[in-house]
Amino acid sequence: MAASRAKPKGMAQRGIVLIGLLALLVMGALAFLVGQLQTAGMRRDQDLATLQALAQAKDALIAYAVSVDLSGTKRPGDLPCPDRDNDGKAGTTVPLVTSCGNAAGTTFQVRRLGRLPWLDLGLPDIRDASGERLWYAVSSNFKENTRATTLNSDSAGTITVRDANGNIIFDGSATTGVVAVIIAPGSPLMRQDGLQQDRSAANVNDPRHYLDNIASEDNADFDEITTKTNGFFNGPVRNAVDPKVIVANDRLIVITREEIMAAMEKRVAAEVMACLTNYAAYNDGGAFNNGGRYPWPASLATSAAGNYDDTDSTLFGRIPDLMLNTAATNAAMLSAWGSVPNCYVNGNWFKNNWREQVFYAVADAYKPGTGATSCLTPANCLTVDSVTNKQVVVVMAGRKVGTQSRSSAGEKAQAAQYLEAENALVGTAFVAKSSASPFNDRVLYR
Repeated sequence: MAASRAKPKGMAQRGIVLIGLLALLVMGALAFLVGQLQTAGMRRDQDLATLQALAQAKDALIAYAVSVDLSGTKRPGDLPCPDRDNDGKAGTTVPLVTSCGNAAGTTFQVRRLGRLPWLDLGLPDIRDASGERLWYAVSSNFKENTRATTLNSDSAGTITVRDANGNIIFDGSATTGVVAVIIAPGSPLMRQDGLQQDRSAANVNDPRHYLDNIASEDNADFDEITTKTNGFFNGPVRNAVDPKVIVANDRLIVITREEIMAAMEKRVAAEVMACLTNYAAYNDGGAFNNGGRYPWPASLATSAAGNYDDTDSTLFGRIPDLMLNTAATNAAMLSAWGSVPNCYVNGNWFKNNWREQVFYAVADAYKPGTGATSCLTPANCLTVDSVTNKQVVVVMAGRKVGTQSRSSAGEKAQAAQYLEAENALVGTAFVAKSSASPFNDRVLYR
């Protein structure tokens, strides 16, 4: 039996060293991996904090636009001007720059870019993950001060937005521009034009020291009137050679026309229905008692020609300015909206923006007249989605679809230029839901 041979002492020591080195390598790799995971986790937390701030701002802006007090001068859809002096309020104390401006040119365009007016929106002083206040830009079609255009279902957003590669994803020169942009500026960096961002007091209201640029877009330079594609890009953008290096860190969230319009149309339709409901219920205990009846509408033909007074013996049309024919049919019925509580269709917000696109139908049993009102005889009432017991139906036209055109008086007199499916037939049957495509009518009834 051969005697066992002991390993040389040096070899054993080298083995121990190798094991130690291996352990160190493993521990180092684990530490690196943990560090990477922690860094990634921190980035995710920071991204989440920024995205939550942007979403909170977006929700507040939409709520602001659709909950305006209609007894004043505001319109559903009005968005505030940006905060230009970092005080949390729209506008600025600088003379002659208290509005967002209407004219073209750099001075006016920059007035539609500033910080989010968080105080006006009823928000806390929300900030992104880097501790910066959010920035905000508003389309000229949706700003509340001063107004440049009519604001209704056909209004388009005018702001162009690009992705991190410079590709246009919302086109302000076409029909896909956005209504507003909210920007989280992130930490200061060196802009692509060589400007090192410096957020000291001297530069606190200069967008270049907060917002970044790429080759095809500069978030600090905004002009959606003279240059329809001068808008914004969404970061982060990484260096093409070294992707670990971020060259633009602005993060965006947008408000699209579709997002705000759905809420606007719902508000307007509800306001119109409230007026009609309160009109029918009006009874002052004296000379006036509408007896549950609704006024004659303004016919399509007369309203298309600009005369919005009610039309005798008309059961479908637009909201009238005055109801003289209604009062002639029944002297106890009101000839104006002024006495009707919580009714604002006589305001400029409606007359100057929405009245062309809102229609209503009156059931024969509830038209101006005298005597009892009832839907016990279905033929005397209106039908909605095959249910035949409706007194009045409000139909709100959505944005033009297909070949619809609303330019000439002749087109404005055609229900089919505004409404779809059965709603366009000017009859007594309507649909709130339809399989027809396209279909974007909004229907309320009672």
